[in-house]
Amino acid sequence: MTRELSPILWCALVVTAVTLGLPWWQAQLDPHALSVELMPFVVLLITVILAWRFRLAYHSYLGLLLWVAYPFQAPFSGLEQYFVLSNNDIYLLLALNLLWLPSTPPNAWYLLGWGGWLVGQCLLLQSLSWHWLEPHLPPALVQTPMHYLFLLPATRYFLGLMQGRSEMLTPLLLGAMAWLVSGWPMPWPGAVLLYAGISALLMLSVFDGAYRLAFRDGLTGLPARRTLDGDLEHAAQRTHIAMIDVDHFKEFNDNHGHNWGDNALRLLASQLRKVRGARAYRYGGEEFTLVFKRASRAEVEAALQKLQGALNAQTMIIPQPKNEADEQGSVAVRAQFTVSIGVAQRHGPHELVASVIKRADRALYRAKEEGRNRAVWG
Repeated sequence: MTRELSPILWCALVVTAVTLGLPWWQAQLDPHALSVELMPFVVLLITVILAWRFRLAYHSYLGLLLWVAYPFQAPFSGLEQYFVLSNNDIYLLLALNLLWLPSTPPNAWYLLGWGGWLVGQCLLLQSLSWHWLEPHLPPALVQTPMHYLFLLPATRYFLGLMQGRSEMLTPLLLGAMAWLVSGWPMPWPGAVLLYAGISALLMLSVFDGAYRLAFRDGLTGLPARRTLDGDLEHAAQRTHIAMIDVDHFKEFNDNHGHNWGDNALRLLASQLRKVRGARAYRYGGEEFTLVFKRASRAEVEAALQKLQGALNAQTMIIPQPKNEADEQGSVAVRAQFTVSIGVAQRHGPHELVASVIKRADRALYRAKEEGRNRAVWG
């Protein structure tokens, strides 16, 4: 949860720094007006290209939306007459495109099409007038700033967050900050600095997404084997390594389907995160690793016993599809899984970490041979 809150804190920090320090920013940046105004434009363009290369869908399309909207919300000095949209036009542009922000993996043609679609909307809004709505709606409604339109995309992203889709947080927060640029007019360079903060946060989010692709397991969210290899380069002398494998995992998949097999791995990962004094990794397939850097042997044994006890007490309720002969509907099946564990302690700084892992692997195989659902030391 703390990781999910960090973008909120960064956004709040940017808004606070811009608003409280605006007089100071004006004095410092006024001689460099053009460079300052171009900075968000360039950073957003670089961010879109990076997100496209890393195939980060929301980041690509969101970056392009902000890139197109930026000159209309904070026009370049001397070019104001070419980038004219009313606040309600901006609200409509942001609301509809944040609502329908594509989740399709980006490629060059999709991005070019999305960019052309956004530019076309801006040109259309420039040529239209809100006066045509006045005969059909109360004038007060047409003339009132349409802040409420943000509820449309906000609802989409809140629902996604409630379903555990943490990638929805970035477009929600950065969309809200872009909304703030028009909803809270500030003297120059307030809007430019807010957009500079938006572009920087989006780029950081892209780097974080790229890091996750390289060093995090997509299914369980645990650090991947590449992270394990890096972390073990400077392993301490007391380091204990536990190799963990799900018992009869192929049979579990065959009986209940691969989706429930994936759920079982996620469930195991959630239990591994709770192991005190250890960091969990996904080693590959149904095999995981726990690394205890400072724990004693007794503490490691107690932690592994507690882990196995929690898994033995855990039951998955798996609904079974209704078959033709069953008139009572679907039947829920209770399923459990166990793990076998091989543990080894590093003998000293002279022993290679690869040797410790090899001994833990051998102990894991002995745990399988001795009946599974147990921990064996190697």
